[in-house]
Amino acid sequence: MGHQEDQATSCGDPACPGSKSTIYVYDDDGICISQTAFPCNVCGRQ
Repeated sequence: MGHQEDQATSCGDPACPGSKSTIYVYDDDGICISQTAFPCNVCGRQ
């Protein structure tokens, strides 16, 4: 059974701190088969 990892990454904008998450999906062999990135939630905007 494969697995997925969720990594939070800083947006790198001091004026609008926030983070974005990237979900990596791996197959049974540990090969990354999917990568889904979500946009930053900064300055109160979605």
